[in-house]
Order: sequence, then structure tokens, then C-alpha cells
Amino acid sequence: MRKLFKRFVSFFLIPLTRWYLRKDRRYTFRQVTLHVPQGVFHPGLFYSTKFLLNFLLDQNLKGKTLLELGGGSGLIAIHCAKSGADVTVTDLSRKAITAIETNSALNSVALKIVSSDVFDQVPLQQYDWIVVNPPYYANDPIDEAELAWHCGKDFEYFRKFFTSLGKFTSRQTRTVMVLTLGCDLEAIFAIAERYGFKMNVLQERNVLFDGKDFLFEITAKNAE
Repeated sequence: MRKLFKRFVSFFLIPLTRWYLRKDRRYTFRQVTLHVPQGVFHPGLFYSTKFLLNFLLDQNLKGKTLLELGGGSGLIAIHCAKSGADVTVTDLSRKAITAIETNSALNSVALKIVSSDVFDQVPLQQYDWIVVNPPYYANDPIDEAELAWHCGKDFEYFRKFFTSLGKFTSRQTRTVMVLTLGCDLEAIFAIAERYGFKMNVLQERNVLFDGKDFLFEITAKNAE
């Protein structure tokens, strides 16, 4: 019965969400107002962004260097900058980069904004924090909007991420990633393991219709 109800509600929710996202929207969260263009990940409709953000806002970020990979509309980057962090934020989507530029100005926040595929164009340094709400479904993106959702059929996003992560971290770096029960967690864990990293659960939260989101802290295995 529960599965049947889930399918029934999804039948209506998915088209409704697509209808809502067909045009640009405004969104406000904790006194930060965003312009969210059509085709850019909407942080108000999907809980993963706020799950990661709420964790970060409980941390002392003042004076810390923080890198956010895949900033979307800029909600996390802007809040972290307002908390005193020196923030570098990236995205591969041209629309997302424009949105971050617009929203940082709208909220009077200075960010270092970089157009980059994972770490490719990120200035080489060891950050205090690296945070990421990645694309985690194993399909190839067919357009710019799908970059926020699809990591490649062979999990190319995660292979690139774990290949380069060590260059941007020290033993003191905290690397935090949000994932969902609906993605192939075992495949992502295996990739992390292959490149010498371990994923440790920090927090988990039940979401609508039997789903669950997880916050993972990523550590180098040789640091244990």
C-alpha cells in the first residue's frame, strides 16, 4: 500500500515540479533572497541543499577557506560567506555561474566564482572546508540543466572528484558531501575506496516517501 501511494503521489508531484520550474523563480531562505533561473537547481524544492546548509551553519566558519563544488543558485556559498568564511564557489553550468554572480550582488556578498568541471579550474590550495551536493544519478546529462542531477553512466563525476581531492586537502580539511538513498551508494563508496578515501556518516534524515538523505564526511584512509 505504501509503495502504491508513493507511485500515485509521484505521478502528480513530478509533473507539478516540472511545471513550477519552467520559468525563473525567486526564493528566500533565512534572509537570503535568490533569483533561481529556469534550468538551475532550485534549493527550495529539494531538501539536500538545506540539509547540507543547516549542518554548515552550526559550524564555526569565521576566517575559514571554504570551497563549494557545484554551487547552483549560490545559497550555500552566500550563507557561508555571511558566516565569515572566505568562499570559492564553482559550477559547470553557465546559467548557474550567472545566477551565483547575480545572487552574490543581490545579497551584497563577495565570492570567488569559478566556472569549473569539478576541480579542473579551481585555484590550487588546501582548503579548510570542501562541501558538495553532487550530481549522483548514473546517467549522462543531455543538457545543461541535467548537470545538477547526472554524474555520467560510469560515475565520471565521482572519479574526477576523488582523483583530485587530495591535492586540495590537508589533514585538517573537512570534506562534506550530501547523498541520497536513491542513488547507487555502493558504487560511490567503491570509487572513494579505490582512490584512498573513506566516507563516514555524519547525519541522516528521512525524507518524504521512504527516502533518506545522508551527510558524509570524507577522510583519507591513510589519515586513520
